[in-house]
Amino acid sequence: MSKTIDAQLSQLHFPMTCAVCMSPATTHYKLDKIFTYGRRSHTVKVDVPMCEQHFSAASFKGAAERFVGWLGVGISILVGLFAMVILILRWQGTGEGNILLNLFVGGVFGLGIFLIVWAIISLSIAPRFADPASKEARNAVQITHYWPKDKFVRLSFEQDYLADIVQKMS
Repeated sequence: MSKTIDAQLSQLHFPMTCAVCMSPATTHYKLDKIFTYGRRSHTVKVDVPMCEQHFSAASFKGAAERFVGWLGVGISILVGLFAMVILILRWQGTGEGNILLNLFVGGVFGLGIFLIVWAIISLSIAPRFADPASKEARNAVQITHYWPKDKFVRLSFEQDYLADIVQKMS
């Protein structure tokens, strides 16, 4: 069962205990999440204390997760190239425009498609193939919402006890 708290980002303090096992923490795992409101984006960063074992687990990418990440790069390259070629062929079929300009704009369009597909695969699909220990460590604390006007952040904790401590300290 998870518990959520709201705290001002500048006042957010964690005890020096591991967010997963509640043992003494030796390092910090950096969480960051990007929130977009209108035309502005805000990157929220939170340092979560962890013991060495859980920090290693959170940072570890297993074979399946790495494979899906590399597969995502390959698929993204193919989709980006396909989109670029289709766009250039469509423009050439009309007989209008400069070939160099069409190649440049098609390349930029293909790069944009590549980045979108790659981000979707690497940020949302590949983590689903993580080892169970990595998932447990990464999901101990999650950033779920951010209010830029007041600089408040909503955090979700797997450990209710840790959530209560952080709420009292912040």
